[in-house]
Amino acid sequence: MSQTITRPFEFDAGHRVMNQKFKCCNLHGHRYRAELTFFFVDIEEIGYQIDFSEIKRIGGQWIDDHLDHAFIVNPEDKSILSVCAELSSRIWTIRLQDERYCNPTVENIAKEVFLAIQTLFEQESKLILTEVKLFETPNCWTNCTRKSITSEEEENWNKHNRKSLVEYREKKGQIEYDDRL
Repeated sequence: MSQTITRPFEFDAGHRVMNQKFKCCNLHGHRYRAELTFFFVDIEEIGYQIDFSEIKRIGGQWIDDHLDHAFIVNPEDKSILSVCAELSSRIWTIRLQDERYCNPTVENIAKEVFLAIQTLFEQESKLILTEVKLFETPNCWTNCTRKSITSEEEENWNKHNRKSLVEYREKKGQIEYDDRL
């Protein structure tokens, strides 16, 4: 038997789309909603593969610590990076293209979230992240799957983020939810 489980999270973040001719070139923010969907085959004796609390404790907390009330920025948007640094504001720089131009669109943010959550849960060998559905507004969203991300994007992202994600996960440790063990 195989199933999926989905856990939603919400966060507020600012961004701008560099070089866009219309409204989105301005500094603005959104109430994002990320729905993380995991695939699994086996259910543990307790009745589930993973407790939703564990997804919240690791994945939800990472989203809160890094994206919530942050400014998500293109690595070439030097003026915004400078202002955010000067103000000691939380920044998340899109790294799918390494240090090169890459706008913080909902599509690219979803890829960043996918790669982060995938890394955080990679030791859960029976649980596989299959999709991140990221709403930028209640009416606009993207669905990001493993196939949405190129190997070059993943390599660039890993170069900048993987080590800190693995350390973050290690600090969180493992909690056993079955009191019989």
